[in-house]
Amino acid sequence: MPKLAAWSMDRSPGDDGSQQSAPKRVERSYIELEKHLEDWIVKDVTLIGEGLTLVGQQVKIDDGRLDLLAIDSQDRWVVIEIKPGMLDSGALTQALYYASSIARLDPLELRKKIETGLGRFGDAVRLSERVNQQLKSEGEEHREIAVMLVGAGVQPGLERMNDFLGRFGVPISVVSFEVFELDGGPQLLIREVMDEMTEPSVPKPKYTVDAIRQRAADAGVGTQFDRLLSIARAVGLPVRPYRYSVNLVPPADKKFMLMYASPTTGVSGGQLYFEVGLETFSKFFPHMDKRETVDALGELHQVYADGKELDEHLDRIEQFLARNFPELHTGRE
Repeated sequence: MPKLAAWSMDRSPGDDGSQQSAPKRVERSYIELEKHLEDWIVKDVTLIGEGLTLVGQQVKIDDGRLDLLAIDSQDRWVVIEIKPGMLDSGALTQALYYASSIARLDPLELRKKIETGLGRFGDAVRLSERVNQQLKSEGEEHREIAVMLVGAGVQPGLERMNDFLGRFGVPISVVSFEVFELDGGPQLLIREVMDEMTEPSVPKPKYTVDAIRQRAADAGVGTQFDRLLSIARAVGLPVRPYRYSVNLVPPADKKFMLMYASPTTGVSGGQLYFEVGLETFSKFFPHMDKRETVDALGELHQVYADGKELDEHLDRIEQFLARNFPELHTGRE
């Protein structure tokens, strides 16, 4: 990853009365990133990526403590290792050690390690439902785990190791931050992301949309789930299935999540759990107004909905997508 630098652009009047831009180098801040990053991520997990639901912090694993544990939009556990300074092979080794420890834990053991701390991330009851769904869905299949390294800079050898392990189906992503401080003003947190390899040689388990449709029918939200699929089809957004959910994805790169939907059975009956990738919409569809996207879909970030509320959410999704993809909208049911 390249070393980042930043400049502020101050506007001042020129001799002819026009506004002239004068670049001014912004100095790095020597804030202790590890000390603050973990708390910042807990407050806003989108700092490191979209589609993540935090479920564990400082989880005791064997003879160490895992910084953060999450569930992602591909229905995987994500081991998040945070380091001060530059990320190196030692950070990767430690993260893989924690991942292997999570992989061997009995479901009851894993739940016990994280259950009592769920309240620090939001609604403990809802998060407990998400964890239980994740554990229950694993059945006899092996537990899927991804690794995320978070730090300030990356040593060159780590990129090479990441590429190599990606060929064997080890999903690793790297998030690097730099902090800059404006003169007499706020600090700027700049993020750079190294995505995990997208074409591993080890095939992933095959999941189907029909299997998720059946889950939705069993939960009592089959009609609403089919409506979501119809909305996606009408505007030309591919639907990618995972273990017990689907992602609406951009046609240009199907590994990114625009919208996550998972059928589940709640206390009062069938529900759909939604997440929306607001940054992903902005990245792949720059013609969309970001503020409009937030206004239209922002409330769907990590929300369970059923009954009338679910129908209203689907109305909002359909109206938003039809309005922003008029060239693709066919009006099909």
